Amino acid sequence: MRDGKKDMTAQIEAMDHFNETFLRYKMKLLDAHHKDPQLRMNGTKYHILITIYQRQSCMVTDISRHLHLSSGATTISLNQLEKDNLIERLRSNEDRRTVMVTLTPNGKRFIETVLDVRNRLLAEMIEPLSSEEQDQLFHIIAKISRQLAKKIASHEL
Repeated sequence: MRDGKKDMTAQIEAMDHFNETFLRYKMKLLDAHHKDPQLRMNGTKYHILITIYQRQSCMVTDISRHLHLSSGATTISLNQLEKDNLIERLRSNEDRRTVMVTLTPNGKRFIETVLDVRNRLLAEMIEPLSSEEQDQLFHIIAKISRQLAKKIASHEL
């Protein structure tokens, strides 16, 4: 049993090392492309922008539900993104309570740049793998993600 515990510890350390190296590399790439400190953002704001980009426009409540955020957290992030001129809010003429959120031209350019950097990061990361190994990697990642999602949904934490 002791060898199994040592193996598990080494595996966890290897995963931690990979995660740390990946995040350091990702931050270096982003730093090289985003000199404007105003555009540095946390994960929440990034995911809000990606959600809007993918849907082209959406209601504030849709963002909150999709990202599992409180309305207060969503509002704070949207206020900051609006201040940075990355999004705009548009009230519906039919129902003034309905607010649609869209990306500004600056917001669209920003997300497209981030997606480009992300694609380059992925390409560079998997470059040493053969095509078959890449397929295996993404199959394994998807399998682990499905398992974790099931555990989250069933509260097996």
